[in-house]
Amino acid sequence: MMRISTQQVFDNGVFNMLRNQYDAYRLQNQLSTGRRVVTPADDPVAAAQALVVEQKKSVNQQFLDNQGNAAGQLKELDVLMNSVSGILMAVKDRWVEAGNGSYSDHELEDISMDVRGKFAEIFGIANNSDATGFYRFAGYKAATRPFVSVNNVVSYRGDSGERLLQVETARFIPVSFSGHEFFEAIPTGNGYFVANPGNSYGLGSPSNTGTGVISNGSMLSSAFDGNTYSIEFTAPGQYDLYVNGTLTSSANPYVAGTSIPLGGAEVSIDGTPAVGDTFEVSPSREESIFVTLNKFLSLLASGHASETEFRNGMLRVGASLDQALQHILDNRAVVGARLSELDDLTDLGKDMRVEYETQISDLVDLDYNKYISDLSKNQLQLQASQQAFVRVTNLSLFNYI
Repeated sequence: MMRISTQQVFDNGVFNMLRNQYDAYRLQNQLSTGRRVVTPADDPVAAAQALVVEQKKSVNQQFLDNQGNAAGQLKELDVLMNSVSGILMAVKDRWVEAGNGSYSDHELEDISMDVRGKFAEIFGIANNSDATGFYRFAGYKAATRPFVSVNNVVSYRGDSGERLLQVETARFIPVSFSGHEFFEAIPTGNGYFVANPGNSYGLGSPSNTGTGVISNGSMLSSAFDGNTYSIEFTAPGQYDLYVNGTLTSSANPYVAGTSIPLGGAEVSIDGTPAVGDTFEVSPSREESIFVTLNKFLSLLASGHASETEFRNGMLRVGASLDQALQHILDNRAVVGARLSELDDLTDLGKDMRVEYETQISDLVDLDYNKYISDLSKNQLQLQASQQAFVRVTNLSLFNYI
């Protein structure tokens, strides 16, 4: 026969009440937090899995933040590029005006003043900095002022680097442009070759004296052969042709405005070149926006002192302005492609964030209906244990004596 002491009765009653109170506390805590796993002890496996997913979610959020940062920087860069494009289009309009042969030197000076203002605007944009004080067009040397001007001659002090920002596990996207790439690496001429009066081989007269004006030329095939072609007028209506300084044909007939084919390209010469006048067609080189604007300003300052030099110079400046505008458009397309990629990455990142949140919810969140039901049941058990304890503790043999 088992004997049950009064102490055992008390202990069992207290234990049952404490257990039910603890269960009630745990359920209330879970309901108040909305989580089934409040501490790892609630479900060690789910807690460990949730921690891994939480880390993935945190990394994904950091990439989303970086993508937003990169998009903001690229949008600001695009605004600056668009401003430069608008300024150059205004300069091109002034170039068209300056080509009006009836304009006086005074009117050309008015145009020159406007172009100098446009020069200063572009120079200011080239030295633009962000909110942190870093220069946007300095490459890796973000703390160094990229462009300096001495007597209107602009030089670049940055480097050719592009600052990168990690926007995905294996994707670093450039968020800046090198000032050299954007403002200086602009092809001259028509982008394939450039035509100029004079030559680089010491042929003919030191300078042209006739009225010959050479066109900017065009392509006859898909590529220019890369040689340097020199045309020397040796007699009225005749010219010799040199390739890289070597004579290849003599006494070629000249007719003003007629096409002259040269290594996959063609040019034409108008006017009447003098004997000893030379012209050259060579591969396109890189030229700074500031050099082009300075050439335009020099032409405007010279006025119509030499009409032939003015016309030749204006053709070259016009071609360089066209190349600069196309160069800016190409770079804006690059920025647009980066922004489009960031949009796709951001959409993917947001989808992944929802997926991670769903996984975490499945692991640690609770079913409210089930847990409210469990809490109601627990409260009934607690009340029952409390009432049972009261009844048992009130039992005594003295009640029956």
